[in-house]
Amino acid sequence: MLYLLGGTARSGKTRIARQFLTQTGIPYFSLDYLMMGFANGIPESKVDPESDELLVAEQLWPVIQSMATAMVEDEVVFLLEGVQLHPIHVADFYNRYPDAVRACFVGLAEMNTATKFQEIRHFGGRADDWMRHYSDEWVRQEIERIEAQSLKIRDVCQEVGLKYVEASDDVSITAGRVIQHFMGGQAS
Repeated sequence: MLYLLGGTARSGKTRIARQFLTQTGIPYFSLDYLMMGFANGIPESKVDPESDELLVAEQLWPVIQSMATAMVEDEVVFLLEGVQLHPIHVADFYNRYPDAVRACFVGLAEMNTATKFQEIRHFGGRADDWMRHYSDEWVRQEIERIEAQSLKIRDVCQEVGLKYVEASDDVSITAGRVIQHFMGGQAS
């Protein structure tokens, strides 16, 4: 079974993937590493980590789809997670392999932006926290962009029949909902 977990930045995808690994033993791979490999290793690819996530998802989909197809055909049990998954492409892929793929997207369409800012500033700062070097004003603007992106992803998920989980709640609650969906196996 191949599990695909997409969604917006800061929505808890990696934490959900880690909890999924802990509960199921199923490993995961963050597509951020693939994106950075293209951005830094193949600059002519023009993959820019600072670009709109859905644009980067479009650029990387041929590679992600090829990887995912090989994983499904080889019956690899794995989770791929990242902002680099676009709901339209994931829905098409799911429809090709409905018995071998589970997909879910998470986002922050209903978040309290002031609370999210405080969380980022209070709990952020680890080495893998890409927001730690930015000004407060930039972080506030990024939170607004994430909220708008979440609304877009939620709407597309509804259109194509994919599960969307709102991540404004505690991340452990969100993770539980995602994992329950993955283990239940429904498309939506």
